[in-house]
Amino acid sequence: MEITPAHIKKCELTWEPPDYTSSYPAGFTEQGVAVIVVVMDQVRAAGDCHVGLTSFAFISRENGEREVIESEPIAESLTHSLMDPCDTVHTDMLGRAILAAMEAIPEDYKTNLITVAADKHYLKLLFRKFTAFRDFLEYRSIDKVMNPYESHSLGEVHVKLTGTSAGELMPHFMDEASRLAHDELEKNTAQLPVDKLVEYSVFTDCSYRSTNNKKYLKGGRMGIGGVSEDGFFFHAHYDATNIMTGELSAMLAAFNIFYHGGRQLIIHTDSLGALTFVLRLAHNRWVYNTWVTEGVQNQQVLDEMGRLTEAIRERRVLVKHIPGHTGHGLQESSDSVSKMHRHFPGQIVDKGHVSEFNQRCESIITALSGCEKALRLPCGDWIQIRPSVVHARNRLWK
Repeated sequence: MEITPAHIKKCELTWEPPDYTSSYPAGFTEQGVAVIVVVMDQVRAAGDCHVGLTSFAFISRENGEREVIESEPIAESLTHSLMDPCDTVHTDMLGRAILAAMEAIPEDYKTNLITVAADKHYLKLLFRKFTAFRDFLEYRSIDKVMNPYESHSLGEVHVKLTGTSAGELMPHFMDEASRLAHDELEKNTAQLPVDKLVEYSVFTDCSYRSTNNKKYLKGGRMGIGGVSEDGFFFHAHYDATNIMTGELSAMLAAFNIFYHGGRQLIIHTDSLGALTFVLRLAHNRWVYNTWVTEGVQNQQVLDEMGRLTEAIRERRVLVKHIPGHTGHGLQESSDSVSKMHRHFPGQIVDKGHVSEFNQRCESIITALSGCEKALRLPCGDWIQIRPSVVHARNRLWK
């Protein structure tokens, strides 16, 4: 008899798929599987990355029991420059945490594969860098541990802690990692006496391009940029009409990005107008109050300028004039970075061009300044100082 689609439709499915929700990794025995959980938190500020890490191990059994081997977290924290790639530093930290946690695991549980749950990105890098880990470890994403909505597939349910007594400890380990990271931040950015500050130089510049394009109602595009002595740089651009406000915006951006309590920040600019204006704001209360009460600047700019002027009065920030286009590598680098919006296709760098844009800036900085590497730091879109009456009264701004 010939089988047709009509006959197939009448068939009833008698086979039921197996329930994989209670499946465990290969090599599972009745005694359970050892799982290492590593929690990492990081805070970035002023070109540094402050990292906190905690790890612990537990035994996972098929009946849903989760037995924590060591309730005290295995912790580590450090601070590193963003010039040292996070992919390298954090991966090494993860490897050390795993080896430290393995010492707490009983020998009986080391005969089978041990599961590691951590940030999946760094786990992949770790297993590529140290292939020997594959002989006794397997990894799962940290999301599998505490996400109650995660769909656990074959071999993953054993890392789940949600709804277990061991899961109640997980927030403690996460908070501890966050605390360690913020402690590193506070330790490395705490206010020091002025005589113990470490000098740190940043060179700023701006570039203005007028346009008749109706899209830019304010007259043109302003590009601001800055390069630090160790190769960090920032760049931003926005609509503007006054080039001197761009010079001042670049100085404010340098303060916002690079200043912390352990540095004596030295901001170099080739604009005498911007330099004299910021000094007037710092030392002339009437000028500062007039500038604030005009209602022209946004509140974030006013708050940050208040911090900058206070730091100038305390000599925690110095502003210095450096002549432009005289061959100083870092100053020429900042000038070139601020002009990048002129040479880049289109006046606005969209998301699709950011990578190429950064590569061009890095090539310029390493060529002109002599820095081995260059790295872009984010610059807030709100750092845009607008023209005001106080500017018009300064002859250097005309």
